[in-house]
Amino acid sequence: MDRRAFTQAALIGGLAPSLAWAQGKPIEGQHYKLLSNPQPVASTGGRGEVMEFFWYGCGACFALEPSLERWLKNKPADIQFKRTPAVIRKVAEAHQRIFYTLEAMGVGDKLHSRLFNALQVEHLDLSELPAIQAFVSRNGFDGAKFAQLWESFSVQSRCRQAQAAATKYDVNGVPWLVVNGRYGTSPQMAQGTDQAMAVVDYLLNLPKRG
Repeated sequence: MDRRAFTQAALIGGLAPSLAWAQGKPIEGQHYKLLSNPQPVASTGGRGEVMEFFWYGCGACFALEPSLERWLKNKPADIQFKRTPAVIRKVAEAHQRIFYTLEAMGVGDKLHSRLFNALQVEHLDLSELPAIQAFVSRNGFDGAKFAQLWESFSVQSRCRQAQAAATKYDVNGVPWLVVNGRYGTSPQMAQGTDQAMAVVDYLLNLPKRG
């Protein structure tokens, strides 16, 4: 994406004029960074991959959700998107397991926003299985099945894989957005949530390098 194209996209996406006009495009080392250990992205015939590392207990992740959801509704079909829960502190281990247990049940997307709301707005304590199981049941899903899958090998394996991915992708805080296994950005780096998604679009349009 050239300077003119990025500036137009930035304005549509709501970037502040200081970013859209003064620099013309994101600056490496300021609005995004090249990862110290770039990872290969599985070839799916698409144009790219975006990963979001997040934590349900993170206020900045919650703040990113509206901008991210708008981006998801408008992203090209050939852009793959993947959410990965990160362990930023001890309680995040339980929240990570909630994510993968719900995914194993096939209802992860249906409870994603409700989990954010439960922790960020209602301030529920979802750190122990009984409270988590009750939350799942209250929201109309099978609490017994959730408890059964909670201790499963597949869920524990997914948690270990997520922790390994966080190390590979230089996750030192959340939210952290990784583009094509090579670049990382965040609302803090990009100077806003809409700005972060505009930087993601810019990075998706950079030539892929080996």
